[in-house]
Amino acid sequence: MFANDPDRDWQNWGKTDPYFGVLTDTKFLNANLNDSALAEFFASGERHVEHVYEVIRSRMWPDFQPSRVLDYGCGAGRLVVAFAARSRRVVGVDVASSMLEVARANCKRLGADSVDLMHVNDLDSLAPESFDLVHSYIVFQHIPVAQGELILRKLIGLLAEGGVGAIHLTCVDRRSAVRRGLSALRRRVGVVHGLMNLAQGRRFSTPLMQMNSYSMNRVFDILMDTDCSNLNVEFWEHLNFRGAMLYFQRLSKPLL
Repeated sequence: MFANDPDRDWQNWGKTDPYFGVLTDTKFLNANLNDSALAEFFASGERHVEHVYEVIRSRMWPDFQPSRVLDYGCGAGRLVVAFAARSRRVVGVDVASSMLEVARANCKRLGADSVDLMHVNDLDSLAPESFDLVHSYIVFQHIPVAQGELILRKLIGLLAEGGVGAIHLTCVDRRSAVRRGLSALRRRVGVVHGLMNLAQGRRFSTPLMQMNSYSMNRVFDILMDTDCSNLNVEFWEHLNFRGAMLYFQRLSKPLL
């Protein structure tokens, strides 16, 4: 049977359960969604963005106030709405047009007028070195590693000199060998994924949500290749995965 396609899977998440696709808590399933859950969804985005700014200001740039922000993997708009309240221009990018439709409706509903939304296929239309902050959170873990490394290079290329990257990456998979093997089989054989869904009480057609771990050696090599330095790290752990939020600056010359 067919192998899972991550781009198609995220398109399906956007059509069926866009909020759960971003935050996997049952309160955000469409069947359970209400005004209180929606308010909590966007409040969590406010808290995250405020934390990102606090980290950058306390560790890297005390007067940090970016006017141009890009959020990669914007999903249903949870973070672009928060960025819009703090910046002159915000661009949200996603692989799923269905997610972008939800984000567009949320931006309109919440008055986030400074947000532009675009499909990942249009990423190359953005001018190099045109953003003060490039951000991505709990997104790269769902992207196959080889593809994700290429995207990371592209995103860094969009940073203006002195601009800050804030990128979350998963780097350690602590699941058992059996669970990792089953996960790999679910990616390769769609019917196995569907049967596993049924065994877990889900619809056969529930999309796959890949989890991928990146080599930090390779990530650091990319950062050095692209003139990034002033690196700060926040470790991150969720269930059986460990990772880090990397904060860095793109400089004309690395700091010594």
